[in-house]
Amino acid sequence: MYLKPKKIHLHLGLEKPLRILHLTDLHLSLSDDRDSDEQREWAAKRREIFFREAESPSRDPVGFFEEAMEYAKQFDYTVITGDILDGLGHANIETARRILSGKEYLYCLGNHEFCTMKLDAKPEERESIRSLLKTVFRGNLTLDSHLVGGVNLIAADNSGYRWTEEQYELLQQEVAKGYPILLFTHSPLENGIRTLDPAFDRRTGVIYNHIVKNYGEEAIPTTRKVTDYIANEPLIKATFGGHFHADFVNEFGNKTTYILGGLFKGIVGEIHID
Repeated sequence: MYLKPKKIHLHLGLEKPLRILHLTDLHLSLSDDRDSDEQREWAAKRREIFFREAESPSRDPVGFFEEAMEYAKQFDYTVITGDILDGLGHANIETARRILSGKEYLYCLGNHEFCTMKLDAKPEERESIRSLLKTVFRGNLTLDSHLVGGVNLIAADNSGYRWTEEQYELLQQEVAKGYPILLFTHSPLENGIRTLDPAFDRRTGVIYNHIVKNYGEEAIPTTRKVTDYIANEPLIKATFGGHFHADFVNEFGNKTTYILGGLFKGIVGEIHID
């Protein structure tokens, strides 16, 4: 096997142990003759970036993705936390659609699912892009859930760091079901996001400015409310993310956020729950 599993163990008092596969950050950077010369050049540069970051990986990203989805058959369920696509090229979309066809999984979008070459999509473009992505990835791409073995798995879109009133209501509905929850997002949940005080640290200031620039000042109170709710809700046992292309853990309120490295390196997360 070319994959590199990273294992974590959670103790929730289940009657029967569960194994969940976590995948994130593949960054498909493909192109073909339907793309412009500029697009093909950009995709080639992006492939080189990830090749260097992965330190000459043992397989190409498509091979890792195919192997990971085959490996997923050994698990009780699979959750994918975004950036499978590095951008919206035809070959990226068609490759992801082919590999995921007929598979069961939860998916939350990453920031690169909204990338058009060098630039993030403008806020007014995001809904049309989301409509396209619904043809690639299954489920509700705003917030989706799957109950398996007495654990409620939730995948929520925080690709722009913002949280919405709709997501707040959906989260409350999931909590009302009464099961322990594992929450998956692309961008890892951090304590700074609970207040979004730009003075908290430099990264919090960057996130604050990003939200205000793209969604307006009015998005800040709702984002604070939702992330504070997640941090304080006892049924949410842990959160999971990607985005940073590295394996480490963060504190988030009184719980832990587990961050997984990129699938473009062959890294997959095995969550063992008992």
